[in-house]
Amino acid sequence: MNFVNVLFGIAIGDAFGAGIEFQSREWIREHIDFTEYITARKGKYAENYIVGNYTDDTEMTIGIIKALRSQKVFTPDLLVQFWIQEYESDKERKGYGRQGHGAMKKVYTGEKTIEEIRSSQQENQSPGNAPPMRAIPLGYVQEELIDTYAIINADATHPHPKARAASIIVARAAQYLLLHDGNPQKIISYCKQFIRNIDCETEKLLDVIDTLPAPEKLKKEDYKILCGPQPIVNMPGINGLPSDAMLTGGCALYILKHARSTMEALRVSIYMGGDVDSLASICTGIAAGRYGIETLPPFMIEKVEGKEYLAMIAHEFEHFLSSQL
Repeated sequence: MNFVNVLFGIAIGDAFGAGIEFQSREWIREHIDFTEYITARKGKYAENYIVGNYTDDTEMTIGIIKALRSQKVFTPDLLVQFWIQEYESDKERKGYGRQGHGAMKKVYTGEKTIEEIRSSQQENQSPGNAPPMRAIPLGYVQEELIDTYAIINADATHPHPKARAASIIVARAAQYLLLHDGNPQKIISYCKQFIRNIDCETEKLLDVIDTLPAPEKLKKEDYKILCGPQPIVNMPGINGLPSDAMLTGGCALYILKHARSTMEALRVSIYMGGDVDSLASICTGIAAGRYGIETLPPFMIEKVEGKEYLAMIAHEFEHFLSSQL
């Protein structure tokens, strides 16, 4: 088991995508050559942002790892407790709160309660993609607990069938590719079986995604299947993936089906446009666990935030998992 590669992949995908989050795929293809971390952030989204820094995707994933290691009863409120602790720890170390965090930022600042966040996401027709973006460690728990824990992860912030399904399929993707050494070509059909009776719309979407051609052959209508209406609703001129749980989960499985290296998983994720840090975090993390990180340019590894901390967290998680065998 090499969870160090997984966590480095999560952080690198997150960090590389963070600088160009919600740029259109056309802009990304024209300007991004993967030779350096860059930022196109502007205004409040550029505040306290440093290239190479990871965002809430990695921070909340670390929170889940720490919650699992605590061996306390795994509940939505336990996860919120560890996410708050990780946010505050980062804030104390850096002097400011980390970028990202959507609605959870208001919980951290006391503007809203977690119950208010849950209520708003429960009523949302297209819940946000926080649950799948942080679900990878759940693929490592005991087989019979994966789906239950993935649902708890979703219910901590987004108690909605689509968020639950997205959390499950990302956790199962990690299990399938990293623990079962499964065939990537069968990843969608494998993961789909675990969301029966969870969300039929996600099931139907996965069936269609499984018929799509390889990334280099995608056409305009294919991107509408993977990313929803284009441009992104309420984002004029931005073609790409919205912060949508169902679409993020489906898009991640599509990329993991076709990518044959970690760099390919990162590149295809980034070329989707839109919410590329969440997508790249999932895909680069799982791909790094399967294929290693050797295909990533050295600068990505050298300049990603918190290498020593990430390695420590990963080694501690490996030790914990070994002790559970």
